Amino acid sequence: MNRIIILILTFICVVSCKNDTKPEKSTTKTEKATTTETANAKLSVDKEQFLATTIAYFKNCKANATDRNDCRNSITKMISEFYTIDDFKNTNGDYILYDSIQSIVRRSENWIQLGNANDQEALNKAQEAANNGNATIAIDVSELYGQVAMITPGKLTNSGSWKLKVPNTTALVNYDASKSFMNKSLAYAFKSTENIILFSKSR
Repeated sequence: MNRIIILILTFICVVSCKNDTKPEKSTTKTEKATTTETANAKLSVDKEQFLATTIAYFKNCKANATDRNDCRNSITKMISEFYTIDDFKNTNGDYILYDSIQSIVRRSENWIQLGNANDQEALNKAQEAANNGNATIAIDVSELYGQVAMITPGKLTNSGSWKLKVPNTTALVNYDASKSFMNKSLAYAFKSTENIILFSKSR
C-alpha cells in the first residue's frame, strides 16, 4: 500500500514539474519570433504602392521635361514623404532640388554620418535605422550632385561585388530615369563603395 502511495506521489510531482517549465519554453519561442520579425522587416503595402507610383511619375516627368531642373525635386519629395520629414523644404514649403541634399545633411545636427559604404558596421546601422523608421540615405559625395539612394525597410543581403552585406534601397536616377528602382540592394545603386557615405536622421 505504501509503495502505491509513493508511486502516485512521484507521478504527481513529475507532472507538476513539467507544467512549471512550460511558461519558460513559451517565452523563449516568443523572444525568437520577435527577433526574427525585426530582422525581416519589410515595406508595408502602402509604402510599396507609394514608391511604385513615385517612380512611375518620375519616369513620366523626365520623359516630358523641357528644362534640366524639371523633376529634380522628385528625390527630395520622395524621401520627405516616405519618412515624413521636412528637412528638404525651402522657406516657401516647396521641395528643394536634390543637389542640396548633401550640404543639408552635412551641416544639420539632426543628421548623423553613419560611415562609409565599405564599413559593414555602418551598413548594419543604416538598415537598422531604416527599419526603425528613421530617414536614412546613401550619397555619392564625389560631387555635389552625386547620386542619392534612400535606404528602405528590409534586410541586409550579400553583395558578391562588394563582399559585404548591404541594405535595401530605392532610388530615382536623375541622369537616366529608366534606371530608377525600388527594393534593390545598395550595391545595385552604386558600382562601388568608393565615395559613398551613409547618413541617418535622429529622431
